[in-house]
Amino acid sequence: MAKDNSERIDKFLRGLMTPEENDAFMSDFNSDKVLREETQITALMIKELEESQAQKDAEIIEEVLASKKAKIITIVRRTLSIAAMIILIFGVTTLWNRQSDTDALFKQYYVSPEVSSPRGGDEDTVKQELTNLFIQVGTEKDITPVINRLQTIHDSIVADNEEYDEYKYSQNTIDWYLALAYIKNENLDKAKELLKPLADNGDKDAIKLFNAIASLDE
Repeated sequence: MAKDNSERIDKFLRGLMTPEENDAFMSDFNSDKVLREETQITALMIKELEESQAQKDAEIIEEVLASKKAKIITIVRRTLSIAAMIILIFGVTTLWNRQSDTDALFKQYYVSPEVSSPRGGDEDTVKQELTNLFIQVGTEKDITPVINRLQTIHDSIVADNEEYDEYKYSQNTIDWYLALAYIKNENLDKAKELLKPLADNGDKDAIKLFNAIASLDE
């Protein structure tokens, strides 16, 4: 039997929930597609009713303003509350959809690098560090430290820092995984910035991913 969410939705839209109830509702809203759709539909119905009754409401407000100023304050507050709630609902939905899109994009293009047996030497140390960083892009939930390290390597290569000469041979791969890390972190502008040179050089995967990101911004 389908769960009846009407009472919770009504209470939410009217701003009558306690902070705890509101947090619980928003948590369910983000994870429950049915609740999300029902809330959107209800919010739209309220919006349409308000628009269709705009003239009638104006007359009522005019009458109340002339007789009972206290009532007009209540009406305005409730109207503003509903309007703000509608904005919140569609804002959260947009954010949730964007997060879903970026997550799907990351999973589509991320491939964990192959791990080779260490042979020793500076070159092997560099390869091992990069391999570990590339793996962490896919496994770590908080990838800010990974992004910071890869960005430092990228910037040092661009600045022609001699200490990073061994990294230059992997620059395209570094930029690719750094772009994916930014996508996972929902920083699409930085991802596009890194992918553009790769795409301009004819990298087919970079071209596809760059275009896919661009389509999310439309």
